[in-house]
Amino acid sequence: MTIPLTMRRLPLLAVIAAFSTGCFGPPTVNYDMIPVEGSITFEGEPLANAEVMFDSADFPRGFGTTDENGRFTVTTRQFGAGLPAGRYRVLVTGSEKTRVRGSGKVVPVATAYGESGVGRVSIDASAGPLSFDLKAKPPVGGATGGEGA
Repeated sequence: MTIPLTMRRLPLLAVIAAFSTGCFGPPTVNYDMIPVEGSITFEGEPLANAEVMFDSADFPRGFGTTDENGRFTVTTRQFGAGLPAGRYRVLVTGSEKTRVRGSGKVVPVATAYGESGVGRVSIDASAGPLSFDLKAKPPVGGATGGEGA
């Protein structure tokens, strides 16, 4: 028994249809990325080596690490530097390297800052540098707000 020519072409047609309708791979998304920078202090002093995360249900997460002066810039894994315009929850965590500038003593960043966050910010083209001051004992819920956005 021979298979009709149209039946032999069905697998090829299915592959072509899948590629043409975008069934393979993630959809292509292009965001206008806005540069995001800021600083984090601990009881008013610059906080070095703290991890900062900008979390959103609608946009890619952004990450940064504070330098010796408590300053950070944000980047995403998928899209590079900056963030798309939108609302974000800002989370801060510490490590064994997190210190107040010029101090050899490890600063314990409260767990609440990494779980509840330090504030919610709106990122848009007019956003200036952000600023967060962490406290040894965070307020209930951890949020201290944000400045500059």
